[in-house]
Amino acid sequence: MGRNNPDLSGLWLSPFVIAARLPTLWTEALNPDVSKRSETNRMVAEKVSAFQDGILGAQLAFGSAFMDTAKALAFGKLPPANDMASSMVNAGLAPAARMVKANAKRLRKR
Repeated sequence: MGRNNPDLSGLWLSPFVIAARLPTLWTEALNPDVSKRSETNRMVAEKVSAFQDGILGAQLAFGSAFMDTAKALAFGKLPPANDMASSMVNAGLAPAARMVKANAKRLRKR
């Protein structure tokens, strides 16, 4: 999809991903063997990565909207009518949506 309208449909798969990971988490809780925590380590690493990508995306969306406004004002024009908050939220959520979609696809094969 476009820059201001990413595909956030992957977020609807969150309950499936959580349900698919619960048995593994329960097994790890009952048998705390550090060497068998690959799924948990992967889960945490993916969340941190998606969070960082989302923050960066939101900052880039803000910077882009700010620069568009500054450029318009510098040339004596009205700022573009863009929805900065919406584009920041969409840019911030897009990495999480992609990650959830990829996890659902991977966990479905188990």
